[in-house]
Amino acid sequence: MATTKNFKDTYQEVTDAVIEQMESGNIVWRCSWNQVGFPMNVTTGISYRGWNVFWLNFHTMLKGYSLPYYITFKQAQDLGGTIKKGEKGTKITYWASIKVKGLDDDAAKQLTDGDSAAQQTRMVPKVHTVFNIDQTEGIEFPKVEALFRSDAEEIAACEQIIQEMPNRPRLNLNGQYPVYYPLKDLVAVPDIARFDSSEEYYCALFHELAHSTGHESRLRRKEITHPNKYGSEAYSREELTAELTAAFLCAITGIQQQTIQNSAAYLQGWLKALKNDKTLILKAAGQAQKAADYMMGVVHQPQSEG
Repeated sequence: MATTKNFKDTYQEVTDAVIEQMESGNIVWRCSWNQVGFPMNVTTGISYRGWNVFWLNFHTMLKGYSLPYYITFKQAQDLGGTIKKGEKGTKITYWASIKVKGLDDDAAKQLTDGDSAAQQTRMVPKVHTVFNIDQTEGIEFPKVEALFRSDAEEIAACEQIIQEMPNRPRLNLNGQYPVYYPLKDLVAVPDIARFDSSEEYYCALFHELAHSTGHESRLRRKEITHPNKYGSEAYSREELTAELTAAFLCAITGIQQQTIQNSAAYLQGWLKALKNDKTLILKAAGQAQKAADYMMGVVHQPQSEG
């Protein structure tokens, strides 16, 4: 049976990799997106989700790969090919359901956000290794056409997400600054003319709408339903959730993620939060995937208050 240490090591491994890149000035979730879409497993045709989307897209850019398409060692062999000699894979994470019978309550709570060991099935993170198709040989992959949108098409895509968001909160598009008020269930942003670009405007609006998905009438995230002190772990997790949700939506609509929060102090703030909580990046990415899905009409069950 997997142990508490295995789960902690997975969180730590992912967090250490992100911190290493951020200390080099790379905000992984803000790098440019490949014009063919999200990273995908080329054998199954299924796009990756959660943190893997950002991590594999970043590695595609960092290594100069032609496409964000990945494959496992076994899948390459099954297709009659292999991985080129000397190539190193990229580690991704996935959530597996396991039984934790036998763990005491303290161990169970560390793994499952405070649940007791009496509930025996848990979703826990595990690590898997994949390779970009540029790292393979002996396999013919289909050519893929890049998709380019005009500025007008990108804006139309942004507006479509905003206008069609299910159970959308009230909007004030002439506010003093970008903010979400949970008690009023109201999102406010300044007029678009006050932003340096339309991309910055839509990034800000996506960010605040992402916060609103945590409302009790939507996904019921405890970080929104229960107010948190500025700078607390819960506050940092909610901010990162909104940040990553906006990144998902920027990628989907084709706009470049732009924000006023690009300063060195902002970067140091994220580094501190990641170092203080090694579970932050994976948990926030999972919440962000659900938030982005919700805004696009994909149904998820609200979180329990437990």
